Amino acid sequence: MRLTRISFALALVGLFGSGSALAQGQVPSSVDQTAFNYDSYYAAEAATVAAQPRDSEGALGETGPPIDVMDNDFYGDEGRYAPMPGLNWSCGCDYELDCGPMWTLQRCENDMLNYGGWLSGGFTVNNWGNTTMLGNAQLPFNNDPHVNLNQAWMWFQKETDTGGYGFDWGYQVDIMAGIDGPDTQAFGGPGWDSTWQWGNGGYGAAIPQAYLSLGYDDVTVILGHFFTIMGYEVVPAPYNFFYSHAYTFAYGEPFTHTGILAEYSYSDQLSFYGGWVDGWDEGFNFGANGSSTFLGGVMWNSADERTAVSWTVNAGDWGKGANIHPNQTTGPTTMSEGTIYSQSLVIQQQIRDNWTYVFQTDYAYNRTRVPGGVDTEWYGVNNYLFYNFNCAWAAGLRAEWFSDPDGARVDRAGLNAGNVAFDRANYFEITVGANYRPNNNFRLRPEIRYDWSNGMGTGGPRFDPVGGSYTQADLWTFGLDAIWMF
Repeated sequence: MRLTRISFALALVGLFGSGSALAQGQVPSSVDQTAFNYDSYYAAEAATVAAQPRDSEGALGETGPPIDVMDNDFYGDEGRYAPMPGLNWSCGCDYELDCGPMWTLQRCENDMLNYGGWLSGGFTVNNWGNTTMLGNAQLPFNNDPHVNLNQAWMWFQKETDTGGYGFDWGYQVDIMAGIDGPDTQAFGGPGWDSTWQWGNGGYGAAIPQAYLSLGYDDVTVILGHFFTIMGYEVVPAPYNFFYSHAYTFAYGEPFTHTGILAEYSYSDQLSFYGGWVDGWDEGFNFGANGSSTFLGGVMWNSADERTAVSWTVNAGDWGKGANIHPNQTTGPTTMSEGTIYSQSLVIQQQIRDNWTYVFQTDYAYNRTRVPGGVDTEWYGVNNYLFYNFNCAWAAGLRAEWFSDPDGARVDRAGLNAGNVAFDRANYFEITVGANYRPNNNFRLRPEIRYDWSNGMGTGGPRFDPVGGSYTQADLWTFGLDAIWMF
């Protein structure tokens, strides 16, 4: 066992160190959720606040989407359990999933250092037979229709937990590599992870979180680089039900922030968030892009833990930091330079024991200050419905509408750069999938997805990029990935 652990660690080091720095061509990042506390990933009570669950009062917990609105009993060993997003896996089961203890790199918890991670990989094929790097455009993350290693992830953490009284401190560092790396990197370089790519640019590495946390009584403050608190879906694979991602996640929200964020736990049910961040998806290069924004929100869960609501907002000077998309420019002017207001509302409701429904709506407005520039906005609605058959199987449905009326956000292949009128469109997608969990370490996620759009400008196809143009008006994809947590 010791040899296995050492060999695995060396393999990860080799993966992170094998790349050469290449120029980054990142897609508009989207948002996940602020500070992930991975020790809670395996907690028996990884509950219950929409978009920002926390495991104890006064502790800024993992900011992944709400796992479920009731306690998750995953029948693990020594308090370690496998996260299952979106549903209550402990209800409706006639038997306990008893497949032995969960295998972890760390044998026991430590007051100063806890660590772990996961490997995730899979493939997504499309009905048009396009096997280029962008064959599945406009899909975010899993756009390459080949078998890929999506995430090789390691986290290191000391949890901040005051228990509601006194002082405590902690930290969180995440290191990841894989084909999801370039999409997770900060785009505000140089000086951070914005150039850590290799090969044809498809693979890369990133440090999506590196922050210090300080807690006193019911207030916790994190300082550094962390996941956003906005939205429902997140970058870390184990905290999403589906392999593919929503348009809202990829094109409408940030992934990360750099700055300071405070949480005040007013009660076990209500928390307030507020702080200053350096715009969207930037590293430690303060002032380089002139961005300065407020990040905050309110999160509430009902006393019976069946309902959870999150409202978050990011507003202020976007600077030049949002210019991460080829279609955000018109000649020499930068459409995205200016101010930003964006908000996200997430409501999660458990229906009986086996059903969970999630509603999300986002809105964003970018007011340009560049002469000749264009103000832009984007917005959307997401619906999720989950059903758990038993402790090993669950099914899910996602239905989404994302509107890009100014053609500023969605053009992953970059074929319409400078042609804003062509990209103005409403995008729709329906995804049906399943989760299979035979044991506490492993999960399989198959899905079928259908995407289509209707033009609001000059119109035209928006999928299947071939020969310098999009050739199709819709897209069918089948995706399958596996996650192994340790």
